[in-house]
Amino acid sequence: MREHSLADPLTLGLCAFVVAQTMLNLPNAHLIPAAATLAFMPAILVCGGLVYFLAGTFDFVRGNSFGLTVNGVFGGFFSSLFLFVYLQLNGVLKFGPDANTALGVFLMVWTIVCIPFVFAAFRVSKVFGALFFFVFFAFLGGSLANLTGMNSAFGGWSGLISAAIGLYLVTENLMRSVAQSHQSPAHETSPHSSVVAE
Repeated sequence: MREHSLADPLTLGLCAFVVAQTMLNLPNAHLIPAAATLAFMPAILVCGGLVYFLAGTFDFVRGNSFGLTVNGVFGGFFSSLFLFVYLQLNGVLKFGPDANTALGVFLMVWTIVCIPFVFAAFRVSKVFGALFFFVFFAFLGGSLANLTGMNSAFGGWSGLISAAIGLYLVTENLMRSVAQSHQSPAHETSPHSSVVAE
């Protein structure tokens, strides 16, 4: 008998993370022009915000506190980042010459918030822990780039590495899901069917 009647939202959340994190950090790593960030913002909002929140809702129903917190908090990050950029461009937020400082402080708060996720993720698996390890450095690099003028490539490449690890986990979970869908209904689900511990 299956432990949950609802599908595991982990892979959905990881897919949303990979898309949003890649689009956000390609310009930071200087692989594409910085102006491309604005073109990516709608996708960052939908994938990094709305889809993340959807995955978090399923985790809530399933009683998975870790998954709920991850999807909810990082969905909040991508959504608030979109609003930060959108409201600044439309003159609602008027930081003027202090715009970089404001963004740097914003990212530093998220850097600090990310710390407990790193420790918790390593309790799940080394690969999952590595993902959050590089997310932490993506936040830190972005914050320092805005506060000190440090090259943003450090944070950008850290973010892209975390996205690559996320893509690996997506592939692994999709392959496992496909294999399980061809099993007999009487076959019991493996206790390792999800990366996220509950």
